[in-house]
Amino acid sequence: MGKLRELVVSAAMEQELLRLGTSISQPKGSFLFHCGGPPRGLFLIRSGRVCLSMDGEVVAFEPRILGPGSVAGLPATVAGSPYSLTAEVIEDAELTFVAREVMLQCLQENQQLCFEVMDLLSGEISGARAAFKQSSVHRPRKAQ
Repeated sequence: MGKLRELVVSAAMEQELLRLGTSISQPKGSFLFHCGGPPRGLFLIRSGRVCLSMDGEVVAFEPRILGPGSVAGLPATVAGSPYSLTAEVIEDAELTFVAREVMLQCLQENQQLCFEVMDLLSGEISGARAAFKQSSVHRPRKAQ
């Protein structure tokens, strides 16, 4: 589960994303996307680090640091819904950007990668539920 939690992709998926995407460099302090922004695509981190966080003070979701081999923006890219997190570059980064339309086409054509994406997204759902459950344990229930 560790790799799912970190959104690390397999070597095969990494190679496919490198083939499909565009290489970009982002300096420390820049943002890849903001919570609520339109889903343009995903980012494969080749070097550097990116922090995923929720806007505001959300106890259930602590900021997460992603490094090389991880992807940022996958849930929004697949679902077509706004980004639910903000991604800030915290260490100068070399990235590969894959546009949403290109990624969706790839998933339609490549069953193995489609299943890997489902595994990654399932891990995200499980992690979010576990964090929510953990944060709810300490709060008293409202009287009915």
